[in-house]
Amino acid sequence: MNDESDVLRPYPIDSSQDKVFRKIVFAKRDLIPRITSILLHIITYPLMILSKFLSKKSINEDGEEKSFLEIGPFYVSTRTNAMDSKYFYVVRDGKIWFKPIAAHPHASWKLFNKNGSIDNTKIPLISVSADGDNILAVDQNQIIHYAKSNEVICEVSFDCPQWKVLESRVKWTEKWFNMDGVSLIVNLFKNPILKSLPNYRSIAMSHKGHDTMYYTDMKGKKHPDPYVGVTTIYILNDDGTRIFFADPWLQNKFDNELTTPEDGQFKAETMAASASTVFLIQRARNEYGKEINKIFTRFADFDSIGSNPALRATYNQNNIIPLIRIIPSEDWIEQPSISLDEKARLTKNISILQIGWGQNNRQLRVQGQNHLGQNGYFFKNIYHAKWNFQVINDMIIDEDEFSSESVPHTGFERGPQIAFDYENGSLQPNVISPLQKLTLEKFSHRGLNERGLHTKLVLVLNHGFKLSIPLYARRGWKSLLGISHENIWKLVIPLEYFAQDDLYLKEILEKIFHNRSRHSVYVYERKDQILITNVYFSRYKFQFIFKNKSN
Repeated sequence: MNDESDVLRPYPIDSSQDKVFRKIVFAKRDLIPRITSILLHIITYPLMILSKFLSKKSINEDGEEKSFLEIGPFYVSTRTNAMDSKYFYVVRDGKIWFKPIAAHPHASWKLFNKNGSIDNTKIPLISVSADGDNILAVDQNQIIHYAKSNEVICEVSFDCPQWKVLESRVKWTEKWFNMDGVSLIVNLFKNPILKSLPNYRSIAMSHKGHDTMYYTDMKGKKHPDPYVGVTTIYILNDDGTRIFFADPWLQNKFDNELTTPEDGQFKAETMAASASTVFLIQRARNEYGKEINKIFTRFADFDSIGSNPALRATYNQNNIIPLIRIIPSEDWIEQPSISLDEKARLTKNISILQIGWGQNNRQLRVQGQNHLGQNGYFFKNIYHAKWNFQVINDMIIDEDEFSSESVPHTGFERGPQIAFDYENGSLQPNVISPLQKLTLEKFSHRGLNERGLHTKLVLVLNHGFKLSIPLYARRGWKSLLGISHENIWKLVIPLEYFAQDDLYLKEILEKIFHNRSRHSVYVYERKDQILITNVYFSRYKFQFIFKNKSN
């Protein structure tokens, strides 16, 4: 974490947070889990004995395997190849096969969960993704299933290819909305089955839990999350311009969105994810025909971006209370492009792996060839600047995986513009003397919860001073239950403005905002205008009015 090469890290280091982290994590570990574990052990012990007996019996009966020659080694995930910190997984013949990462290189592959299928349905599978303790499979009907892999226990030998499954208890589910108690009622009225988007480019399982232990917000606060964890499925749509996500606590399924970089105009060719970190890549050719690439990452899930109303979050950058998350969260980070000299080139196959605690411990991988034309993968730590290359002599890459020479030499393709500036706004009550111009910058009609961090209300004062006020949004309880898509909106005035001596600025802050830094507002997108106004119970009222672009 203190490595000087950690140049892309967007948050500060606060050593005092280590003490807070240890107190919270180990208090939970030593007290609550012990009590819970003892009670659960007493209740479930008879069932556990029976389950182990049946599982072992079933495992011994099913001896179907594939040799290591039938399924070659892989080091970067694809739609049909996946890996987590424990196992390799592949989809072949409509079934999931797996083997431990720690097994001998010549170890054979076994059917996952004894039959390789979703319980006993035998529906052919077409895709697999894994991360942390979670595994995801998509069947031929585009239904998404997921399960926990932490109760699959294997015995391996470093000296011989033989390995065996000691225990395998896997329960697949296709019901996504699992909020305790509430789901029993809500799922009676809404279909909880999760289906993929038509013609999606990528789908990725993400699980943040005991392997990553905590995340750090933009002010250096550490937020432990070792026991409950955060499970997210990210999906990249058919043209690569939109990233949707689903969370077991969200009824809205793939209605939740993270806008792609470059204000939603970046077109990702492929997406990968791990422990709430999303990884995007786009390949292209420049005007000279040389292959080029653009890469982005972002740490973002429903909790960290501040949208979960069940978790305390604040826009107050001076807040030091533990477990209150500072928002907004991490923005998209443009990674260094991979230099492709001589024979070097890339495939679109990428992976991101958990390699330790905190979001700084992620490894990025991109499959390709180095300058000598050798197969392998480029890799680096997520916040480091330098890419390295690992040669894999037994890696086979089809020529079709590489970018075609026929790709137009036009640079990076961009998606349609979704964020616009709305100028010549008006204000009620009218403050004439200090205010020259009013603009709503980078506003998107998709909703600010999808947009991220860039929408701002900009007031230009008569002497040219710009007052730039971010406009943020979070989800509310009704949105969490799928009843409404309405957001909770905030205008957040940066605190440094209140410390300045500019008289015009002081007048604006007093007359319009009454020297308060944070304001709850409503945003109304009407046919002919966009209206931003205080919530109803505010003592002091203001309205910012902007003419709609379509008019």
